[in-house]
Amino acid sequence: MVAGFTDRGSGAEPVVGLDRPALDVADREAVHAAVRTHRPTVIVNCAAWTDVDGCEGDADRARRINCGAVGHLREAAETVGAHLVQISTDFVFDGRATEPYPEDHPTGPLSIYGASKLAGELAAGPDATVVRTSWLQPADASGMVEYLLDALAGDGTILMGDQRRACPTFVADLVPVIVDLADQRVAGTVHATNSGATTWFEFARHVAVATGRDPDRIEARSDPGLDGTSPAPRPEFSALDNGVLRSMGHLGLRHHLDAVAELVAGAGS
Repeated sequence: MVAGFTDRGSGAEPVVGLDRPALDVADREAVHAAVRTHRPTVIVNCAAWTDVDGCEGDADRARRINCGAVGHLREAAETVGAHLVQISTDFVFDGRATEPYPEDHPTGPLSIYGASKLAGELAAGPDATVVRTSWLQPADASGMVEYLLDALAGDGTILMGDQRRACPTFVADLVPVIVDLADQRVAGTVHATNSGATTWFEFARHVAVATGRDPDRIEARSDPGLDGTSPAPRPEFSALDNGVLRSMGHLGLRHHLDAVAELVAGAGS
């Protein structure tokens, strides 16, 4: 579990990242102690139990981490006047839409994971910034692009799901948006994703073409959570409309294919 804090102080504010060994956010006393020590101006809660199928088998743990911990952070934030930013998910929706979900669309999670994250949004309180995002691609570790580059360097067929549709979102593009929302202490729910809804099958074929590989090596398969092979159901369509960002005059996040092109070019240099 990771919670990020920006410390009070002169000049640029440093970021204190507390990982799971440093802070169990499900431990109320530990959370309050950490906040008293660092006295942050902003708390960004990236901590979550994201094992969707695991949550389905242990609802108590899911609620403790994805909801209860958010309540602890909200309490602690209020004691020092810190602004809480809660990172949430597209899994709060039921996947029945055919157009990207706006922030005010009724929620309807299909899984324990989605329900626990929605409860976490409520636990964050009305003054918090709740950032919903989807299909996160890390900036400091291998993501789907890197996986596909390795797979395409080999031989054989690559099977990718072609049922679920959402917006792959690159952390490097998301972080500046989170910083801006935190600086402005925006209250309420904000959708923040790279633009362009896709399936992993379509995404993989694009990576193949971008690298000069044969896209026909990518074959479509059913998606876990839709084909009955996984304990937890997934939303079939969960693209998010970034309407609040547009209303703020924000340029928004670039198209996910532009991020892919940058990663592919970097891998080839």
